[in-house]
Amino acid sequence: MEQVHARTNRLVAAVVFLTAFIAFITSVAPTVAFWDCGEYIAAGHSLGIPHPPGNPLFVLLMRVSSIFFSFFEDVGYRMNFTIVLASALTAVFMYLIVVRVAISYVGIPDTLWKKITVYVGGFVGGLFSVFGYTFWFSAVETSVYNLSMLAIAICTWLILKWYQSTNPYRDRLLVLVAFIGFLGIGLHMYTMIILPPAFLFIILADKEKRRDIRFWATGILMASILYSLSSFLWLGPLTALTLFLFSSVKGENQYKWRFCFWLAFFALIGYSVHLFIPIRSALEPMINEGHPDNWAALIDFLERRQYGQESMIRRMFWRRGALGTQFGIEEHMGFGGFHLTQFFRLGELDTQRNFFLDGFGAGISKLTIYLIPTFFMIFGWIYLYRKNRNLAVMLISLAILTTIGLVFYMNFADGTRPERADYNAWVQMGRQGAMPTVHREVRIRDYFFTAGFMYFGMWIGIAASCLLHALFTSKKSDYRSLVAPVCAALLILSPAIPATTNHALNNRSNDWVAYDYAYNLLMSAEENGIIITNGDNDTFPLWALQEAYGIRQDVRVVNLSLLNTPWYIKQLRDLEPSVPITFSDNDIDDIHAERNPFRNPLRRELRRAGIEVIIPGMENHPILRVQDRMLLNFVDNNRWEKPIYFALTVSDNNFMGLGPYLQNQGLVSRIMPETVSRDEQFDLERTLYLLDNVYQFRSLGEDAEILNTTSKRLLSNYASIYLQTTFHIRHKMNDIQSQIRAKEAAADQVSSDSIELLRTEYNQYLETAIRLMDECSEMMPWDWRPRGLRHEILMENDMEETALERMIEAIDYDPQNQHYQQMLRQAQSRVNLNEETTETPEPDYESYIDSVTEFIDEVQPIEQTAEEISEEEKAEELIVD
Repeated sequence: MEQVHARTNRLVAAVVFLTAFIAFITSVAPTVAFWDCGEYIAAGHSLGIPHPPGNPLFVLLMRVSSIFFSFFEDVGYRMNFTIVLASALTAVFMYLIVVRVAISYVGIPDTLWKKITVYVGGFVGGLFSVFGYTFWFSAVETSVYNLSMLAIAICTWLILKWYQSTNPYRDRLLVLVAFIGFLGIGLHMYTMIILPPAFLFIILADKEKRRDIRFWATGILMASILYSLSSFLWLGPLTALTLFLFSSVKGENQYKWRFCFWLAFFALIGYSVHLFIPIRSALEPMINEGHPDNWAALIDFLERRQYGQESMIRRMFWRRGALGTQFGIEEHMGFGGFHLTQFFRLGELDTQRNFFLDGFGAGISKLTIYLIPTFFMIFGWIYLYRKNRNLAVMLISLAILTTIGLVFYMNFADGTRPERADYNAWVQMGRQGAMPTVHREVRIRDYFFTAGFMYFGMWIGIAASCLLHALFTSKKSDYRSLVAPVCAALLILSPAIPATTNHALNNRSNDWVAYDYAYNLLMSAEENGIIITNGDNDTFPLWALQEAYGIRQDVRVVNLSLLNTPWYIKQLRDLEPSVPITFSDNDIDDIHAERNPFRNPLRRELRRAGIEVIIPGMENHPILRVQDRMLLNFVDNNRWEKPIYFALTVSDNNFMGLGPYLQNQGLVSRIMPETVSRDEQFDLERTLYLLDNVYQFRSLGEDAEILNTTSKRLLSNYASIYLQTTFHIRHKMNDIQSQIRAKEAAADQVSSDSIELLRTEYNQYLETAIRLMDECSEMMPWDWRPRGLRHEILMENDMEETALERMIEAIDYDPQNQHYQQMLRQAQSRVNLNEETTETPEPDYESYIDSVTEFIDEVQPIEQTAEEISEEEKAEELIVD
């Protein structure tokens, strides 16, 4: 009978794998995506060192993917494909977990009702665990989380296998758990979350181990990694050595000593993948964050001190946000909103603050519907606890630890409270000014709960088995013969709900925005240029194109956030293509952020560059960051040998007085050697060339409606370029009209040919302006501004009928848009009366040009210093060697 079960089990597991694989492969991104994906693709292809703590095993696996799946043309897709495989395989292990749990109270499925109970529950749990919104989001891009989820799922399954095994050598499975658990830390730190519940379950399930001080001591020493990744580098070998010595002594406890030794030894072997980090870093790859090529740098790297000195556990006890916002329905961070909308959504805004927008009563009704999966999970908790307390305790603790526990541990900032260090500094300074608050989370943080929502889906499968078991074993025959089969059929179909909902929400199958944006930004620079970027989304995709795709490796990308770190400054100075930084290593190590000593803006000359800048005063720029000094230093020392650009996403407060020298050229602003006049601030010719001959805009138009939030928002930068270009063309047209009128007024002194030439030039500009607005409207049909500006230009040039036709098309697309309705009435009046109407005031289109969304990614707070120095000396230090 067990052989029959094994065959059936493998068959259903294969169905689960194929179902999940098809769902993910049909929605996977075709190339690089935003956020960390670009960095991981760049590091994976080039064996680089990504941001702390480095994820060395993930980098190695991505390198293998880049080679092994070389039959896929796109490098990023090769790595995305690996994540799809891992995600589908995770579904298999979650299925196997549910099956083992069901067998614990059903027994071997040797009858039809037992088979239905076991396999239906496993099928439901396997798919629900991976069809949640959070898991799916990471399943279709090069993300570290789902490979980590696979390791966690395997460890969970191995622990259950150990628990149910009667093999005298079953403890070897625990050694394997220790190895995979610690090896998985090389995928992501998250993997270690399986270790505490596993230890708890083992001591609950095994009386001997519960009473064995050796096992407790070994477990506690291994658990030190939860507090400090670096501490295990010396505690691990020390523990293994000590245990080896004791295990060499023969006696009745030798087996127990050996078991503990092998636990510690294989945990150490698994964690040893981190040795890749200093070895590879010493070889100076282009992606080498933290430069951890020595012991001290490696410790800082593993402890993530780049992001602050305070440990996560200590920080956990200083709340950075109200519990209501951290647990509630709050934009970017509220666990409640993430939890409620994992498997289906009744409205697009249900995870935001306006969950109760339709009224309190309607909100409560909606909330009740969303809580159905939660109630079902809790039913499973209770039912399993009554059947198998130990199993229930472990699996419930996993679900709670990876959800509620993580809310306390991650301690997300809601923008209303300070960091501990900032608060203490503010108090010590006499509470001058407003209390400093840490900025609100800048991006959606649900990915930290990936494991929790995976276990949520698993529990739905367990609850399904529990429900079927209760029905099939009921004393009421109707329940057994009628209700149970109907429930089984409905449960089999239930994964279709999250499948359809989340496939639509996470479909990246035509999302080329990140690749094209990075390509366009790189191609905006002339040969050997330097592009200054601001955060993740205007940096990591560029790294991917340069390191993995080999595109524009002559361009040096300078990230302002990283420019505050000594190791990055040295790499910019030393690695080709280099940045002309003249500071020595000691000088770089001695530079720190400090309070701005200049009460008022100060004019200063960059002698090598031959320009003057106005250093902002304390009111507008309270902290002088390392990046500020570095920026002025390499601009000065460049002596205009290399073209230097700011990406469009860099905000004005990062310019350090260079604003008057900037000229907009497509997606970048070039620093010019002379102040740029108002008429020359926008390089129309260069921008038109880039738009028409260089830039590529794939996956836009109506298909862009399904893009994820980040991709869709970043398209605002494209709209900004198109609108600015058209405004400048319109300005040219107005100048030409003035020239035509002047020449017509002096007709007896001016040849008609010159007037005709001006009219031809005017018509060319008019045609270009309309074409640009047509292209922009097609690319981003949801943005009303291109249609509005096109309408204004058409009306100005007596093209009322064309304006009316275009506005009818706009109304068909968005019937509720008041701007379109207003412009439609205007065009209809002009067509009907054949004269200009004044019934409806024309909207001020130019006021919308500044509404483009900027991406200002997270910058870590910088410690202030109270060192006082004269303004003249400080200004000199900002720019000299």
